[in-house]
Amino acid sequence: MSVQSSTWQKITYWLKNRFRNMDIFDETLQPKHPRNPAYWIGGMLYLGLLIQILLGSILAIYYIPSFEMAYRSVESIMQLQLFGVPIGPWLRGFHRYLADAIIILAMLRVFRLYFAADHKKPHEFTWFWAVLFVVITTVFGFSGYILPLDQRAYWATTIGTTMPTFVDELPLLGNLHLGNFLQFIARGSVVICTNTITRFYALHYVLPVGIVVLAESYFYFFRKKRVNLPALGVILLFAIVIAWQILEPAHSLAPADPSSPPEHILPDWYFLFVYYFLKIMNFLWGILFNVIFLVFVILMPYIERNHFRKPSKRPLWNSLLVLGYALFIILSWRAAAYSESEVLRADIPWIFGAYIVFILVFGWWQKKVDQNEKRKGELVHQK
Repeated sequence: MSVQSSTWQKITYWLKNRFRNMDIFDETLQPKHPRNPAYWIGGMLYLGLLIQILLGSILAIYYIPSFEMAYRSVESIMQLQLFGVPIGPWLRGFHRYLADAIIILAMLRVFRLYFAADHKKPHEFTWFWAVLFVVITTVFGFSGYILPLDQRAYWATTIGTTMPTFVDELPLLGNLHLGNFLQFIARGSVVICTNTITRFYALHYVLPVGIVVLAESYFYFFRKKRVNLPALGVILLFAIVIAWQILEPAHSLAPADPSSPPEHILPDWYFLFVYYFLKIMNFLWGILFNVIFLVFVILMPYIERNHFRKPSKRPLWNSLLVLGYALFIILSWRAAAYSESEVLRADIPWIFGAYIVFILVFGWWQKKVDQNEKRKGELVHQK
């Protein structure tokens, strides 16, 4: 057997093994932990996608994707009634807050996978998909953000579709004017217009449907089973979204006015963390930092090289995970509360200080754990 064919067989085996151990929505992990709500997340995500497609199909009947009629069509949706009962606010609110719930659940699933070491060999593909799905869910949100076409939606989308132009500041790529081309593709014009709305509208509908079709294909060809979600998980998902709508009903701001930008333009909450680093750096370096951070997260199964799976044996790695999520919340709040870059840059020493303290303290703890495990292994070997 040649070296080339042997190498190809190893690659093929590696890929088949990873696909065989891949869980896209916890379809095999949940039965192993039926009483642990953390393993209901995958099922809740899949159920949420199905409900979103159903609600989106109903809303699409009344929505008009044009610059002139989008805002008014959303207002007409808010007036919908069924047998005299106003259902429009609930249709819109449930669709709005279920989208937020899906993003939160996707982030929590990444947290659980890493905390429980479910991302390690041979489950790397599960981890890759979980991280990618967080990005996809934010695209769900961003593509639907402009559809109400109020002031916040218009100007946040303007900022979001301007970001690709900073590719033109990169060496070599800058001469190709690729950034301006990508912006034109996103907007369908040089400014936000009906073409932009129709493109985002199509993406907002097609992307969830595509994910469900791919999931069903995967279940059919590889698993031949569906996600197992307990009834309590279904009730919990509905209860959270309904409570969200009751406490803060979904509504529109003033209609979009291209000639009057608001003083403090903010993206939606799930982009505030990215926005924070765009504020403390220039846009180019802020984008590069976020891309590098995403690549770092994706490669975590290979960065954390130890074989431990119990959380108690991974104090350094899990402490950095907790710190990362804590900073996501804190820095997102800071980005929303303060518009001055100088104020936000004052956080930099505190961020670095927090990481240094965590690495020193929990790194020492991790070293003790490694030494104890090595000592146990030596004793077993001696026996």
